[in-house]
Parts: sequence; C-alpha cells; structure tokens
Amino acid sequence: MQHALDAHDFGTLLRLVMAETGLPQYELAAVVGISTATFSRLLAGTHRLTNIDRIVDLAQGLGVPDHLWPVRRPGATMAQPALAEVWESAADIGRRVGLAQASNTSAAALTLFGSEIQQLVAHYEADGPHGTLRLADRAVRLRHTVHSLLEGHQPASHRTGLFNLAAQTSALLGYMAVNRGLHALADAYSNEAIAFASDTNDIATMMWACGTKSLNAYYQGDPERAAACAAEGIDLAPDHPQAIRLLVNGLARALGKVGDHAGACRAVGRAEDLSARTGVPGGLTPCISLEPYGYTRTLANAATVHVSLGNTESVLRYAADISEQVLTGDSAWSRALVQLDVATAQTTGSHTDIEHAMLLGRQVLDAHSDGPLILSVVQRARELHQIAEPFNDVAAVREYGEALRQWISTPRVSKLRSSATMQQPPVVSGKGFAHGPAGTPPRLLSSRPAHRP
Repeated sequence: MQHALDAHDFGTLLRLVMAETGLPQYELAAVVGISTATFSRLLAGTHRLTNIDRIVDLAQGLGVPDHLWPVRRPGATMAQPALAEVWESAADIGRRVGLAQASNTSAAALTLFGSEIQQLVAHYEADGPHGTLRLADRAVRLRHTVHSLLEGHQPASHRTGLFNLAAQTSALLGYMAVNRGLHALADAYSNEAIAFASDTNDIATMMWACGTKSLNAYYQGDPERAAACAAEGIDLAPDHPQAIRLLVNGLARALGKVGDHAGACRAVGRAEDLSARTGVPGGLTPCISLEPYGYTRTLANAATVHVSLGNTESVLRYAADISEQVLTGDSAWSRALVQLDVATAQTTGSHTDIEHAMLLGRQVLDAHSDGPLILSVVQRARELHQIAEPFNDVAAVREYGEALRQWISTPRVSKLRSSATMQQPPVVSGKGFAHGPAGTPPRLLSSRPAHRP
C-alpha cells in the first residue's frame, strides 16, 4: 500500500483495500467520497487523480495516517512514526518462527517413508514389480505422497528429507521400468531422480540413477550410450562405492559389446579393486538395492562381461567363485542369469559342452515357468538359443529351442517382450572363446534341478 501511495497508483491502492476489507466497489466509493464511475476508472487505470484536493479527500476517506500521505496536506505537520511502531514485538517474532518451522509432515513420517523404500527393495526379487505385493503400484503411490507433501510447507530439514525420498523412489521406479521394457519411462524416472538428488547433493542416488540409464540403453541395443551414461555417473565420484555398479554393470558390459576388450577388462578390474578398497559386503546384494554392489553381485556381472568378450575360462572361474552364494541365495533372477551366462560360454569355442549348456538353459525355463520375470532373463535365454543354432543337429539344442518357443509364447513373457526393444545377440566367432580347464565343473554347472523362485 505504501508503494502504491508513493507512486500515486490509486487504482492498486483501492484494489488492496477492497481485498483487505471485503467491501464491494460501490460501498468503498461511498466511504472515500467519489462516484462509482470514477472509482471504476481508477481501478481500470484509465483515470488518475492529479488534483491535490481530490487526493487529500481520498486519503482522508481511507483513513491514511498523516506520515504515510502521498502529498503534504495544507497546514498539516507530517508526524514521524513513534519508535514503537517500527520495532516488532516478541510475539510477532515468535509467530514468524512458528510459521517458518511449521510442517505438513514429521520426522516420524519421513522414517516410515524410508521403511517403505526398504520394503520395496527387500521384496522385489521374490515378487517382481507386478507380483502379488504390487510393488510398482506401491512405489507409484509413495512417489505421489512425497510429491504432494513437497507442494506444502516444511522446514529445511524436512524438505531435504522429502527431496531425498523423492529421488530414491523415482530411482527405484526407473529400475522397475527397465525390467518391464518400458524404456522411455525408465529414462524419465531416472532423470527425475537425478534432478531431485542434485538439489540435495545426494551423489549416491545420482550415480545409481545414471547406472539405471546405462542399463536401459544397453537393453535397447545402444552400447555407446550405455557407456556414456555409465561414464557420466562415474565422473561424479570415481572412488565412491556406487562406482562399482557403474563400472561392472554399465561401462564394462557396454565396452564389451562395442569390441573394446581391453577397456572392458580394465573396467572390471577397477570394480574389483574398488570393492576391496571400500569394504563392500561380500554377499549377493539385491539387484534393486540402492546400496553399493556386494562383491558377489560384482563377480556375477563380471562373468556377464566376459561372456561378451568370449573368455570362457574367465566366465567359468567367476561362476565357480560365486556358485555357493548364488545357488543358496534368495535371488532366482541372479541364479538364472549366471546359469545362462555359463551356458552361453559353453556353447561357443573350440571345445564346447552343448548338451550341458542346453540343460542349464532348460533349468532356467523350468524355474521361470511362473512367478516374477525380468527382461534380462528373457533376453539371455533367446541369445543362448540363437548362438546355439549352428548345433541344431544336436537333439538337446532342438529340444531347448522348442521349450523356448513355448515359454516365450506364454502371456506373461509375450507381454514383456512386446513392451521391450530386445537387442540382438552378439555375433561371436568360434575362435573367440577359450575353453576352460579340464576338471570337475563348478557347482553352478551341476545337473541338479534349478531352484524355483
């Protein structure tokens, strides 16, 4: 109001008074002693008061204190405000502090939201995004809850917590979308996670989301972009434990696909070295966990890298190292992926074990005849069959091919494949693989039936 008075902007002044008092135009016009027509023109800005007497009448009608008048009234002394009118009271300050610290959430609520994220991670591999627990739906509801709270008012500590939760929830949804073959949605969720995490300098979640973008590009058959996304995340903090996932699951696999064998091996070596230096857990951490990769998870991904590099000996060595943890762990997906990696390695090379490879492939199909399923299992099962086609004169290959055709024709697999852009399997020459050493195969290669999820 003071600004409007100083600028002789009486239209704005009258609008502010109407808003504060709730008086309609005609009543306020009568109070200040001007016609309703003049009042309307002042509001519209098509008329300005220039006559001092009219300005004085308007100010008197509104009850403007002398020291706030826009013009000096003839014969009046402009009084200065008393000191008490400038300083706030303790109650005013208290009210302001209370408003600043008011919140539409609480520390207890933030803790509960964090617990829900932990539950999503804990049940994902056993139930999948759309299993009986409807984890994707729960994640979407949590995201909506957090975002609706962000539209309200919180102190800085609560708001930072909500931003972190928003970033983590979007990161999980991005990974779930990758596993359902929803590539555009996966990138959108991952970018959203990065945006929220960057505001709170949550480097770990930013790196994790970059890893998911890399994985998403890899499954779309774009290894160059997959490598670039992984490198972007690594550059944020090269020595951070989250870089392990980016190195072995993102950069190394992508470099293997484009034929940079030396670069892929260096990335795997860096991942293993970083695992040792940072003291990550030794077990098979959940694939969707926001925590750094455990050592067994890292070695499982290293085996996948060496499949694309044609290093059968390395694939079998990694598989032997993690066999016990994978076979006894809760992750049916990890077990299937390692078995398919071993089967692929045994299908190519100067010395092959085609029948055993097909047996491992059949075990995966049998184990995943129902229950949750992810895109990578379907992709690698198809790759195994296409790589084994030169051996179609072997009965086991034909039997695996028929079992695969029946498996992928089931509604749940067909729906997953139709929603995804399935990359083509690599073309690997027979001389590209080195056969593993003779001797007793690792436990993962045993012919006992695979565990069902």
